[in-house]
Amino acid sequence: MENVSYEIFILTAFQDFGTKKEAYFCLSLIGYLLIIIFNSSLVILIYNEKKLHEPMYIFLCNLLFCELVGSTSFYIKFMFDLQTDVHIISRSLCFTQMFFIYIYTSTEVSILTVMAHDRYIAINAPLHYITIFSTTKVQKLIFVSWIYPIFMMSIGMMLSARLPLCGNEINRVYCNNWEIVKLSCTDTSSNNIYGFVVLCTILIPFIFIVYSYMKILSVCLNSSRSQKYKAFQTCLPHLVTLIFFLSSLLFELIESRLNVKRITNAVTAFASLEFLTVPPLLNPLIYGMILPEIRKRVVCLFLKRKKQSS
Repeated sequence: MENVSYEIFILTAFQDFGTKKEAYFCLSLIGYLLIIIFNSSLVILIYNEKKLHEPMYIFLCNLLFCELVGSTSFYIKFMFDLQTDVHIISRSLCFTQMFFIYIYTSTEVSILTVMAHDRYIAINAPLHYITIFSTTKVQKLIFVSWIYPIFMMSIGMMLSARLPLCGNEINRVYCNNWEIVKLSCTDTSSNNIYGFVVLCTILIPFIFIVYSYMKILSVCLNSSRSQKYKAFQTCLPHLVTLIFFLSSLLFELIESRLNVKRITNAVTAFASLEFLTVPPLLNPLIYGMILPEIRKRVVCLFLKRKKQSS
């Protein structure tokens, strides 16, 4: 095949949506608006409430903002394509979308790891919690949680951008780095090795997260009923968030890397988007309903507005 530097990519997965594009557009618009409302509301609530200016809630605020970044980088282009018959994307926009989607993925893992460490110290060493999670320590952890993924993904994008391509069709509804690497006319060993390194930096923290929650569980088993309940309340939203995100991320990795045969393309396409759609929608609801401090303030604000309107 001819070695060409393509400036436009074609997103071929939209062909599987058939005549249901309007329905998918309506669902996507509702989902995106709900994501903005839910996540922004909790971010603003945490920012305005001084009693919530604690490490756990500051980390949560960053997690919710990260999900807004990931959702926006996907939904806007996706909804635009649902309203058109030509599903193309420029090279520069494609790499920009990939960069922010991967920043969302890797930063989410980093913040979930930090949050697991936060809960581990809070339950296993409560007397040293304030000393360990000082303001400076929290700022450093947040900085590293963002700057490390940005650095890693920047290198990955540069490695992919240098590849000469023998095609421009991407079998996705969004730009995917692995799909672009497969279009290369030359050897992609360096990309594959670096991709494996990045994958390890994403998956290895999950081992630390599992270890942290196992230690928390062991402490809870030897605690009083009230302490068990308190630990359960604070750890449950983290665990639910982790399970949702990890399962959806693993599905996308398996479906993308192993070329799983698509039985129902439209359904599979949406299933592969779970990591971009489900966690950003459910996480603010999970944290808002389960964490008592946030739930109390949400109820108070609701009752206050209700009195003002009556």
